[in-house]
Amino acid sequence: MIQRIQSLWLLASAACAAFFGYLPIFTGMFIGGAQKEYSASENLILFTGICIVGGISLANIFFFKNRPRQKMLIVVNILLTIAVFVLQYFLIEALRKELGMASGNWQIAAILPVFIIMFHVFAYKGITHDEALLNSADRMR
Repeated sequence: MIQRIQSLWLLASAACAAFFGYLPIFTGMFIGGAQKEYSASENLILFTGICIVGGISLANIFFFKNRPRQKMLIVVNILLTIAVFVLQYFLIEALRKELGMASGNWQIAAILPVFIIMFHVFAYKGITHDEALLNSADRMR
């Protein structure tokens, strides 16, 4: 059912993935006073990972007739998002050491993968609720 709440959660997840791809996730300060912002679009692996997460979220909206597949894709997407989140941390830490930054600040966009995971959990619960509703309707027949 495309009008169900899990479609909105999956759409919100895809929107967070798009924002994560383009908003700065880290601002580095160099010794000379120069400042540089880094986003996920500057790293091919990180950008590809977040594009896959967003693409699966969008595609998953249209699998509304196959709820088990939707649930499986949500679990896969949660695992991919966790991998992107961990990869983001290690890439930024390696970049800080490699370029010899004096200091740096994580930006608010760095926590968007947490929201992606949260929206996927909400969508999973919505799908489970739909299955329970359909099972109870089948019992009444």
